[in-house]
Amino acid sequence: MNNRKLNIALGLLSSVLAIVSILVLFATAFGDTGDSGASFPSSMGSGFDVMFGSQGYSAVPLLIVAFVLQCVAAVVALVGGILPGKLGLFGFGITALLLVIAGIFWLCGPSSFQAINNVRAEKITNGTGTILAGVFCFVGALLSAYGGYRNAKA
Repeated sequence: MNNRKLNIALGLLSSVLAIVSILVLFATAFGDTGDSGASFPSSMGSGFDVMFGSQGYSAVPLLIVAFVLQCVAAVVALVGGILPGKLGLFGFGITALLLVIAGIFWLCGPSSFQAINNVRAEKITNGTGTILAGVFCFVGALLSAYGGYRNAKA
């Protein structure tokens, strides 16, 4: 497989991983680790419910920023795979940076949720949706970094 086709494949795969990291937000966002006596349900709803506010809770701007970064990264990854040479390096680098930041924001989601909504529960944890969103963001960033490395070497 020549360099051009591999760059397109890496860009497409990074874009798919960014899209998958958005789709896993339909899973449970946060949960309760057990009998904490907290005033919130054991399942806070999906990532979209938590992000945009539901069940009487406020929206979390940090998670909305993470969602926007994922959407932008999905588009930039496609463009980075198509662009030749140093322009492709720039596209892959931006994609990797956006996905790493979004992954960190998702994994820090319980803290930001507690700060915005004034929830004083110690047992709120990341749920399946936020963990998978972070993992897929990091894997997509790793593939984008590899694509950028290949473009820099070319």
